[in-house]
Amino acid sequence: MAVNAKHLLSRNERLKEDRTLWDGFYQDVVDYMRMGKQAPNEQRVAGTQRHKHYDSTAPHASKTLALIMAETLTSKAIQWFGFKIPETSEFAELNDDQDVMRWFNDLAQSVGYALNQSNFYVVINEIYEDFNSFATVCLYMEEARLKHKGFNGLNFRALPISSYVFSENESGLVDTVFWEYERTARQMVQQFGEKNIPDAVRKSLEKNPDDKFDLVRVVAPVEDIGAKVASKFEYAHVDIFKDMSLVLDQRGYHENPYMVGRWDKSSSEDRGRGPAMIAMDDIKSLNQLRKLELTGLEKAVNPSILTGEEGFIGNVKLGGNSIVYSRDPQNVRLLPTELRLDLSSLKAGELRQGIRDMYLTDQLNLPSSSRMTAEEIMTRRGEMERLLGPTIARFETEVLGPMLERAVGIMLRAGAIASPPEVLNGLDKIDIEYVGQLARAQRITEVQSMQSWLGMLAEWGQLDPDVMQIPDLPAMARLAAPILGVPKKGIRGAAETQEKIDAAKQKEAEMLQQQQAAQVAESAGKAAPAMKVMQDGAANLSDEDKQALIQQFAGQG
Repeated sequence: MAVNAKHLLSRNERLKEDRTLWDGFYQDVVDYMRMGKQAPNEQRVAGTQRHKHYDSTAPHASKTLALIMAETLTSKAIQWFGFKIPETSEFAELNDDQDVMRWFNDLAQSVGYALNQSNFYVVINEIYEDFNSFATVCLYMEEARLKHKGFNGLNFRALPISSYVFSENESGLVDTVFWEYERTARQMVQQFGEKNIPDAVRKSLEKNPDDKFDLVRVVAPVEDIGAKVASKFEYAHVDIFKDMSLVLDQRGYHENPYMVGRWDKSSSEDRGRGPAMIAMDDIKSLNQLRKLELTGLEKAVNPSILTGEEGFIGNVKLGGNSIVYSRDPQNVRLLPTELRLDLSSLKAGELRQGIRDMYLTDQLNLPSSSRMTAEEIMTRRGEMERLLGPTIARFETEVLGPMLERAVGIMLRAGAIASPPEVLNGLDKIDIEYVGQLARAQRITEVQSMQSWLGMLAEWGQLDPDVMQIPDLPAMARLAAPILGVPKKGIRGAAETQEKIDAAKQKEAEMLQQQQAAQVAESAGKAAPAMKVMQDGAANLSDEDKQALIQQFAGQG
């Protein structure tokens, strides 16, 4: 089946029509929160100033929440993810194998280094701001432009909300994305090659290489668009020159390079709803109130003048040191105003607090009291960060998880990661562990529960020592290590741990044998005088008397 460019463009237009229901909300977000963005159906020149924004509470709250999410979820300063075998896999018992643990640790460090060397941490901050404002985001991930054989790095891009539409499969997962973008004639030659561009673009290249042209990229399962790619690929993209419905390029992917995330969504909708949608009425009211305040302040600072008809001679000048001529100076006065800024400030304070509450700004800020202990801060932080738990779970499932899986796939195919140990032959899937501050905070209660339980058992053990046989301390130590952020390199595998335990037990048994041998030798030395007596003159004694005599001498020694 060949690619039907006209059909794909028609499908793109239908999905854009479905998006129009959300365009009003996106326009409000752009007007009051993300002033540098562009809403759908909006023609805007970059750098254009907007004039509906009078208060910075909402933009500040959005940026604060984005920074907190970046710090607690994908902090560049720590290793915030790891890998393991799924618990349901037949290979799950190998999670404690030393070689497997080291390979997973090396894998996580290699992927982490690739992310550090890319533009990931720059782009993900923009994604977080879009996530809590538009509530729908699209992260594009590709391998960097090939410069040499092997792995060339990773490249990321946050798509503007106005540039893409998408559709879900029967499982509710996004598997098709239509992205509209512009390229200059010069850029099209660089991207597709001069022989693959239309004549119209080739002519512009000669006259004005900066002329822009509209293109549409479609990414979907191979069977849905009929792209001519190798059978090993699950997804394909098609670049279409929009004016001529002409296919310029086709390419296959092992994984979907577009990750669409939603803050929260209804089962009957495909787009996300977030805190900005809930707080938008308060945001618009606050901006309108601030606008009225500024108007009132202008009247208070520069009030109107009340006088009779034709009371002034010439034009009225209100600037400093101005001379105003009046026919009746006694009848000229300032127009009184009844400005009540105290009432507007009170209402504005309520609206600001409501917006901050929607964005969890006050709840998520780290307490700054110098009297709090480290444990109190950790506990408080954990309680606050749990407020983001459900949202983060969706973000990990729809964005971070697919992104890490694609990164591993790209690097494995490029030979940038060592092959897994032979014991993992046949393993077809690995799990992602999120070990950042938020992930640890969500599980810190497990460690606290274990500590509390062991303390309770220690008290009960004074009454009945048998209760201390109940806890499996080695298993509890392995559970606590990743929650507390202990690196895997610092943890022995199960087999190596057992070897250490067996060696310690063997050494203990050998020392016990040596002590018993020494005791036997000491007892034999003490019994020597009795043996001599028996040999010299007690041959006629009975066996019982001989044994009693030996014990007597041994006791005297």
